[in-house]
This record gives sequence, C-alpha cells and structure tokens, in this order.
Amino acid sequence: MPVPLLTSANQASQRFTRLYVASLSAIALLSIAGQIFVQQQLARQSHDISIITAAQKRQTLCERLLKATLAVRVSPPGDRAESVKQLEILLTEWEATRTVIRQEMQTMVSAQEMAEVEPTFDRLKPLATEIVAMAKQTAATDTATAQPSVARLIQAGTEFNATIDEILVWYTAKAQNGISHLRMMEFGLLGLTIGTLLLEGFAVFRPAIGKLKQTLQALEESLANLAIEQAKSEKLLLNILPSPIADRLKLKSEAIADSFSEATVLFADIVGFTELSSRLTPQELVQCLNRIFSCFDNLAEKYGLEKIKTIGDAYMVVGGLPNPDPNHAIAICQMAIAMQQELQAINRSMGETFDIRIGINSGPVVAGVIGIKKFIYDLWGDTVNIASRMESHGESGAIHISEATYRLIEGQFNCELRGAIAVKGKGQMTTYWLRTEAQETRSLASSVI
Repeated sequence: MPVPLLTSANQASQRFTRLYVASLSAIALLSIAGQIFVQQQLARQSHDISIITAAQKRQTLCERLLKATLAVRVSPPGDRAESVKQLEILLTEWEATRTVIRQEMQTMVSAQEMAEVEPTFDRLKPLATEIVAMAKQTAATDTATAQPSVARLIQAGTEFNATIDEILVWYTAKAQNGISHLRMMEFGLLGLTIGTLLLEGFAVFRPAIGKLKQTLQALEESLANLAIEQAKSEKLLLNILPSPIADRLKLKSEAIADSFSEATVLFADIVGFTELSSRLTPQELVQCLNRIFSCFDNLAEKYGLEKIKTIGDAYMVVGGLPNPDPNHAIAICQMAIAMQQELQAINRSMGETFDIRIGINSGPVVAGVIGIKKFIYDLWGDTVNIASRMESHGESGAIHISEATYRLIEGQFNCELRGAIAVKGKGQMTTYWLRTEAQETRSLASSVI
C-alpha cells in the first residue's frame, strides 16, 4: 500500500476517533446530568413524603386535641384528672410540632415560592392559638365554671385542618410540577441521546464506513498488485531454479547438493560463433542467440528436461533430475534431434547457416545450489565432464554420444558406431553418432578426431 494512502487512512482514523470519543463524552455527560436531576427529584419526593406526613400528623393531632378538650368538659368529676392529664400531653406535643411543616417546606421550595404560601401559614397561627387557649382554659377550670363555646372550638379546628389542606394542595401542585419537569427532562435527555446517536451515525460512522470501504478497496487492490508481483517473482525464480529446489531454498537458505545415480547431460555449442560475432553487432548477436536458445528452452519444457545454463554460445540441459525419470536418456536424445531441426528452420527464416555441435553422456551426477548470491542450479561430476568432452570432440551438425548413453537408448534411435577415440583426460573411449533420417551415413575413419 502506498505511503500517502496509509497517511490518509491514519489521519481519517484519528479524526473519526476524536469525533467518536466526543460523541460518547456528550452521551456520558447527558446521562450524568439526567442521573443528577433524577436523584434530586427522588430526594424531593422523600421530603414531599415527610411534609405530607407532618401535615397529616398535625391534622390528626388537632382532632385529638379537640376530642380531648371535649372529653375534659364532659368527664365525670372522678375521671376528670385523667382527661386533663391526656389533654396536657397533647398540648405539649402540639407546641413541639408547630413549625415542622414550615421548616420542611423551606428546605424544598424557594423563598419566592414560600412567599406565595406565607399568608396561608399566617392564618394557621391565630387558629392554633385559639385552640390552645380554649384547651388550656378547659384544663384549668372545672366543667361547671368553664363556659367555652363548643361551637367555636369545633369551628377553629375545622378551619385549622382546612388551612392545612390548602397548604398541602399548594405543595402537591408544586410537587406535580417537579414530576412534570422530571418527565420533560427524561424525554429531553432521551431525545438528546437519540439525536446524538443519529448525529454520531451520520457524522462519524457513516463517513468512517465509507472511508473504511475505500481503505479496504485500496488494500484489496494493493494485495492484488502484491499477488501479481509475487507471481512475477515466483515465475522469475522458477525460471532460474527448478520448483522443488526453489521451495527448499524458501524454507531453509543453505547449500543444496543432491546425488542422482542416473542422469543424462547434453552440451550444445554453436559452430563458428567467433566468426558470427565479428560480422554481427552486439545487439544483433544477442537477438540471434536469444531466438535460438528460446527455441531450445521450449524443447526442454516439451520433453520434461531441466535447462541448467548457457555460457556464451554453449547450451546445457539435463534429464532425470531434479525429479527422477527412467526415460531421461531417450528424452535428451529426442531433444537433441529436435534442436538440429529447429536450427535448420531458423536458418531458413533468417538466411543463415548456423550449425551446432552436440555431446551427450549418461551417468551419476551431483546437482544443487551453492553460495549465497545469484543462485544457479548446477551439476558436478565425471558424467558432466565426459558430456562436455563428447561435445568438444564431436563434429559440426552431429550428435556425439557416449557408450553409457548408447546402452540406454539402444534400439530406440538410429545410432552409428564411431569407434574408440582419444578423449582428453579420459584416454580411449568408444563413442557413437546419433543419426537422424536426414543425415548421411559417415565412415568411421572420417569421424575420428
């Protein structure tokens, strides 16, 4: 993947990450704000319950006080002391709870709201004073001398409870407003959260997905290009080394040397190459060699043989390795004959008179790769040296084979005994000519070098 694409992808990723974190932070803040408001409303509900409970307790106490006062008035002389005692207890409790409602409400409502209900509280004071005064007067005198107005006492108590109800109604309305605000806040927070998520989807995830698609597409293209380049590298490697050898080098980079008990080696050399070099430009010479050796490469592939190398105008190929083949000698001889035929076709098309000298030998070899740079799959052993001698001791346009190769192809091809010849470094060796139908039979005497 190109560097600008990576940089753009990283910048986009960082931008989307910042937006995503910002949106999550907004949602978190909204959630925290909602929790705070909910907790405040829950705390207010607790106070609401306390205020309502205190108000109801005050109303109950007022009714008990009225009943106790009336009980003192109607009590027989023998039970009056007990009734007075109960009345005095209620009076003490009355005094202790006079300001409870106001104090509870002041903690929950604002001063402006308290100002709205203060006139109602002010009406409670004289009523409470009158109820207490009449109750105390009743407790301090006997029934015969105390002549309070029963009707007025009941009226004062009724007005007191009604006033408490007014305060509760007012406060309940305020509490209901708080619940409404809570619901509005709840819906508001829900709407803001949904809006934030939608905004997040359009502003963050949608562009991010689009950018991700672009990045993945670019990555796929890059991987496809990489696969193409790898295929090219693999093809180039396989043009240099046999597939099994290339696989082994990929797994473990070290010298490779394998012994093969049977293989057939072919050397071919263009006759008159020096003269050819003098009359052709370097570019023309290379183009000419490339055409000839390309044809030979196709033949090697056709017959399942392994090209080893070219050295100048020399061409080397082997049969029977790296994958053993019992017909290695036959395949090499077939290629040798085809090489001569292909060269004749090239001569006709180019108007040239190229000719080649071919030598073949069979036997054991060692094949492998050595060194650490510019790998080449090569052969070593006496079999290779003799194949080279067969080529150098051969004749132009002829295929010179050793006795070892002859034994392997006997009866398969038209061969002619050349006889015993002196081979450099090997002494006397019996060799043969591998003939084609187009070649004329040569005498043994004329073939000795």
